[in-house]
Amino acid sequence: MSATDYSDWILGVHRKAEQLRVVFLQLGSSNEPARRALGASQVNVTRVRDYLQPDGPLTTGTVVIDGMESLTMQSEATQMGALRERVFSDVEAGGRVILLSRAPRIAFPPVVGSSLLDDASLAHAPAVKSTGAHEWPTCVEDGASPADVLCRALTELGMDLAASLDRVVYESLLIGQSALGLLNARELEALDGSSLTAPDGATRTWNFPKHLGPLKKALDEVLADALDPQQQLAEVSSGLWKIERIIRREVRRRAIAAWAENWRTQCLNGDLPEKVLERASESAYMGATSVKQLRDPLEWLSLGELLQLKDRSQIGDLGLSAAHWRQFSAQIMPIRNRLAHMRSLRPEDAADVVKWQRVLEMRFPTN
Repeated sequence: MSATDYSDWILGVHRKAEQLRVVFLQLGSSNEPARRALGASQVNVTRVRDYLQPDGPLTTGTVVIDGMESLTMQSEATQMGALRERVFSDVEAGGRVILLSRAPRIAFPPVVGSSLLDDASLAHAPAVKSTGAHEWPTCVEDGASPADVLCRALTELGMDLAASLDRVVYESLLIGQSALGLLNARELEALDGSSLTAPDGATRTWNFPKHLGPLKKALDEVLADALDPQQQLAEVSSGLWKIERIIRREVRRRAIAAWAENWRTQCLNGDLPEKVLERASESAYMGATSVKQLRDPLEWLSLGELLQLKDRSQIGDLGLSAAHWRQFSAQIMPIRNRLAHMRSLRPEDAADVVKWQRVLEMRFPTN
């Protein structure tokens, strides 16, 4: 099949760079021909590492900085500050910079201070309307496997966005505009850039059959193959650790106040004494025959079981209203379950954990 003419699109990208000086362009595996056409359009193409070499000459023409997706890695994210400084030095010298990335803006970790990606204007990839990946330029012109290209495109989006898609199309069983309506603006921007969706007037449409079968199959494979920890994992893990220990400490304090030396045997109700003793004796307290022999029986409770102790009058609501505890359970328990079963975290998980950690720290300050 004859190659697509990208001249009008390339002219638009150059005009935007001429007017605005710094532009960000997401262009990945779905459209390798467009990437080649841009590289052949009277620009200086360089990789991020080469561009950041010290004592490099200032750029006065148009430079395409390729490989921006490498900065989505936490170990490389510190380079963003140096890149911003170099880019604006070139701009002051009369240069124009196109930040070319296979990954969308939402995949990059946040930076302290001014963000180069937020300062840059957005240039759009060529709009691709299709009924599946088999109609994407990389498959049509290069003969690439549609299944492979679709999986690469999903991987380039990053695991946070893949987790959002999982929530929408698998967990919520949504399709069409209902599915797209649950995604935020940056996520939708990323889907357009990867050709998973296509702009359609004031809205957008999926580039797949109605029930999104090929997308769901590829998403299944990408999430199953995701082995590297997400960027927010450390923050979420640390926050959940502190949240659970704060609650446990407050329950323990109230139990000791209510039952004094007998708190270990009195604080647990129902079948919890038997469950706790079984768990503890299986992995640590081999010779224990009673929960009173455990240093802290509360350490052998799940968060859900720990929260159930609030129903006891001697423990009470710990100073939070019932409405607050319902919100806490609705937001934190699913995150804890995702982490416990090593499922992908959602983009909003870190913010929710930080919020509740701060609430509990303020309500229950350390003496």
